[in-house]
Amino acid sequence: MRYLKNKLRELFVKRETLVFIILTLIILLCGAFNRDFIRINNLLGILVSSLILIMLSVGETFVIITKGIDVSVGAIMGLSAVCMGMVANINSEISYFVAILVGLSAGVINGFGISIIGIPPIIMTLGTMGLYRGLMPIITGGSWVDSVPQSIKIIAQIKVFNINLFIIIVFFIILISMLILRFFSITKSFYAVGGNEEGAFNLGISVRATKFFAYLISGFFASIAAIIFVSQLSFIPMNAGNGEEMRAIASSVLGGVSLSGGVGTPISSTIGAIFLTTINSVLIFLKVPSYWNDAIAGAILIAIVLSDYKVRKYLEDMRKRARFSSVRIKSKIEKISRSAK
Repeated sequence: MRYLKNKLRELFVKRETLVFIILTLIILLCGAFNRDFIRINNLLGILVSSLILIMLSVGETFVIITKGIDVSVGAIMGLSAVCMGMVANINSEISYFVAILVGLSAGVINGFGISIIGIPPIIMTLGTMGLYRGLMPIITGGSWVDSVPQSIKIIAQIKVFNINLFIIIVFFIILISMLILRFFSITKSFYAVGGNEEGAFNLGISVRATKFFAYLISGFFASIAAIIFVSQLSFIPMNAGNGEEMRAIASSVLGGVSLSGGVGTPISSTIGAIFLTTINSVLIFLKVPSYWNDAIAGAILIAIVLSDYKVRKYLEDMRKRARFSSVRIKSKIEKISRSAK
């Protein structure tokens, strides 16, 4: 019974649980005003809208777990999308592999600069963000890619049991990510490096290789986001991916991934991404002007993080008081036993 209570307590002090509960309450509240909001098709539509952000956030999670940061994910997505769009008009099948290759290559460049050369993550990824974004107009000649083959457009419309194919693919990738983090030693080292880099090194973990793979994975997820983006939008503007890096980081932190490293899962960032997308949908539903979106989402993010901090601090104080009380009781018992002798 005590084990079950401890598990429930652990569950409810996790930030992703708090965010999920708030998300559910927001959806139910909007549904109380308008039944159409909680219809399955509308909820699935919100989920489809969140897929790009989910992929970017999950990729960012691997980096943040290692106590790093990648502010180039939006630019990687944009560059992968542009390259995919350009190649798609020649061979649509190869274009998917080109997008993934570009994402992986960008991840390799980030990983090499950070883990091998030793450039600080924020400096390296800020630099590559400018590089990748600068390559986009060079590749296209400064114009949008506005002609995507029908064979790519149609993928975004495929449904399996009335569920968009991309929803199934994205959640399958998330499941695989969870299993990899849980059961593979190379990925378990992400938490060790993020939690205590020096300690991980002393245990024989290759810190450089771990960080390198984290940025490689981030680039891969950005390329998957690019594939979804091209299929859904059917054209690629030159500002593709602009600002997505900040939303990806915000989603991860909102879901419970710690910027201090060593804490978080792909599920954490997924919940955070769905939450931010739902907030945007709610604001549209309430006919709030779009320029309020970022301000309101930012305010909610601050409120949730502060609430989470207060709850954790309160629970930590409770644990300290409980330990102090047990020590006092133990010392009193020892005094009584000594006096009895």
